[in-house]
Amino acid sequence: MIFIIGGAYQGKTQYAMENFGEGYVVWNHYHETVRQQLLDKKNPLKEAERRLQGEDKLVIISDEVGYGLVPVEAFEREYREAVGRVGCFLAGKAEQVIRVVSGIGQRIK
Repeated sequence: MIFIIGGAYQGKTQYAMENFGEGYVVWNHYHETVRQQLLDKKNPLKEAERRLQGEDKLVIISDEVGYGLVPVEAFEREYREAVGRVGCFLAGKAEQVIRVVSGIGQRIK
């Protein structure tokens, strides 16, 4: 599995398609999947574990969440924490972790 992270609109999707598009399943906007799982009262970490089973040609793309001010709303704080914790889990399982800034990918694992 390849895990690609970066800020919003930094070229993550284009980077993934140019470098891993052929033969890989690309799961984009992963951070929004976490939001929906929380709204559906699911455990995002367990869902990530389940999703990775038997899937080795997978690229997961997620915005980095959590830089800046701590949200006032409880749900937004829970969401921010969940994205961070699941991101740590995915990074630990990933063959590669790539951070994309301004369209340039830097392999950090």
